[in-house]
Amino acid sequence: MSERNMPHDADSWACPHGQDARRGCVVCYEESVNPDPALSFWEVAAWFTTDRPVPIRTLQDVHHHGRRFALDQPSTPLVYLLTGHARARDSIQAIAGVVGFLLHNRHVVADFTVTETRATPQSRARTSTSRQTDVWLDDRPGA
Repeated sequence: MSERNMPHDADSWACPHGQDARRGCVVCYEESVNPDPALSFWEVAAWFTTDRPVPIRTLQDVHHHGRRFALDQPSTPLVYLLTGHARARDSIQAIAGVVGFLLHNRHVVADFTVTETRATPQSRARTSTSRQTDVWLDDRPGA
């Protein structure tokens, strides 16, 4: 969902369980464990800040979570990027579920403030586990 289409009032940010999506919802997260395949598939990004650094080992462990989540630290100290995929009715529920991952795993990040979010609908779930690499110019057929 583009920035201009994101809601600007607090009521518009409420997930189906009445939680502000930017603060996360554990129920939305737990519902995403076995989602209804008829729901839309979303790619979600949430930038957040913390008071304390997240250990590098924790950042690496989130990548192995198995639910298509990643927790990265851009070059700015104490600013992090959580990305993930979710099936949800709309972008608000998708954001609430992905940010709910942080609430569900308080041992990962004890306290956080979401500063920006993005939810983009995907045409289908990306199920491929094979790694894609760049193709060198000389490797192209006929090159």
